[in-house]
Amino acid sequence: MGFQNYQFQKTILFDLDGTLLPMDMRNFEKKYFMELSNKLKNRIHPKELYKVIWDGTKQMVLNDGSKTNQEAFRQYLNEHTILNYDECENEFMDFYKNDFQKCVTACNLTELSKKIVEELQNKGYQVAIATNPIFPEIATYSRLKWLNIEPERFPLVTTFENSHYAKPNPKYYEEVCHKLKVKPENCIMVGNDVKEDGVAMKLGMEVKLIEDCLLNADQLPINSFEKGSLLQFYNWCRNIPINK
Repeated sequence: MGFQNYQFQKTILFDLDGTLLPMDMRNFEKKYFMELSNKLKNRIHPKELYKVIWDGTKQMVLNDGSKTNQEAFRQYLNEHTILNYDECENEFMDFYKNDFQKCVTACNLTELSKKIVEELQNKGYQVAIATNPIFPEIATYSRLKWLNIEPERFPLVTTFENSHYAKPNPKYYEEVCHKLKVKPENCIMVGNDVKEDGVAMKLGMEVKLIEDCLLNADQLPINSFEKGSLLQFYNWCRNIPINK
């Protein structure tokens, strides 16, 4: 099908995992938990760690905006698990700096993503990374660097340190727009998760779905979205006009 429509938009938001960074999500999660379990093996059993991480992630998804996602995760660990976030933080950060880098093997690296970002920015579009902010900055920046994309070229990369909501909460997208000083109707959200990225349409954003690693766990209808491959999206970027 590919991408056809173009209406004047100033800002284009990108999801990361499965969108700009094609990956096998199951393999990525398996590798992630294997490496993290090994890192924390002296603190917690792997099965218990798995539950702790997912339950902590749930607390970030349920965050009501009264705290950052990092604070929500910290509070959950400190109050409901045998792990104390403040005692483990250095180990977490060391994990992301080193062991986490092995997770790149679950990704299908492509030069397309870098070309897409450069094409849009060269044409005058504001581009930001609107990835679900459940990872710390060091992990999110690492995944961009796997694509040879420097995080500093974006006005915003959402992480658990700088975000107060998470997908699929529409307030996540409201916060992104507030930080970028743009209206939702002047944004395009490009993602691969029908639920998490598609919800941006409720705010008036145009949503384009990348089908290479499409996720639709709830079997939601997708006829209202433009869909296509990452290559097709690159060709769309090449054909849209310069943003004056």
